[in-house]
Amino acid sequence: MRFIALSSALAFALLSRPVLACSVCGCDPTGGNLGLDRPAESEMRLSIEDRYLAKESGAGDEREGEKEDRLNLRVQYSPPIPRLSLQLDVPIYTWKAHYGATGVNDDTNQGLSDVSLTARYELLHFGGWTHVVSLLGTVKAPTGPNNHIAVGIDEPGIPDEHKQLGTGTWDETLGVSYTYGDFPTVAYASVSARVNGTNSRGNHFGNAIFADVGVRRTVLESKRLYFSLDAQGRNAGKDTTPDRVYDENSGGFVGYAVGTVGFAFTENLLARFVLQVPVVKQLNGVQEEHPVYFLALAYDMPAFGRK
Repeated sequence: MRFIALSSALAFALLSRPVLACSVCGCDPTGGNLGLDRPAESEMRLSIEDRYLAKESGAGDEREGEKEDRLNLRVQYSPPIPRLSLQLDVPIYTWKAHYGATGVNDDTNQGLSDVSLTARYELLHFGGWTHVVSLLGTVKAPTGPNNHIAVGIDEPGIPDEHKQLGTGTWDETLGVSYTYGDFPTVAYASVSARVNGTNSRGNHFGNAIFADVGVRRTVLESKRLYFSLDAQGRNAGKDTTPDRVYDENSGGFVGYAVGTVGFAFTENLLARFVLQVPVVKQLNGVQEEHPVYFLALAYDMPAFGRK
């Protein structure tokens, strides 16, 4: 069965120095905001976000690096079904550059990555809407190409897994979130687990557990500006290569400090900037985490039929 699962609480991005590869190729646990924010019933939210990151892993002849800029087109919708919200994410790489052992760029790719669908169901309410417990689920489909070969660089017929726009796998995440709302302050927490599939070549990115705790505060008399701070953690297993052995330079634990600032230009248009900094690192082998930055715009469409 394919479950639909997570997008933890609002807050996402990274800052630090260049990062070494992790088991989360092309995916960030804080990339979605459905765990905390969602449109009102029968309304739709459209958003676009831009993410930049850099990462490296391995040493000597096995060293490789990556720099990328990825746009994510997101549609959120709350159907006329009480407590249910849906989210569709369509990531598109504007460019994804790979660097070999010598640090020279040996491949640049662009295009559609893996599309994902998330569902959020508000299971329990306490004190009106003050306390909300929600179940979250995400399924990621292998829509991005996974057989790209850099001509003249890669061994003929053997694609490099880290040069692909998609993982070639179906992946599922399940999680639970809690939100405490006492305007102008909101506190939230979530935990989730992601199970990755194995692609046709036998490559498997390590399964992972994510956790997030944060608080958001709205300021100004207009209530249009807010700040949030989060503590996030990711613990991932080692990747398995097509040779059926573990990649020793993958997986491990990373703890992040995350800061977000959001500003509503109108009642329907919100801009948000997020910075995520790895502050605790217990990674396997040779890895190093760098800063990741997110910039997003979100627009809420009125309920269908409403003028």
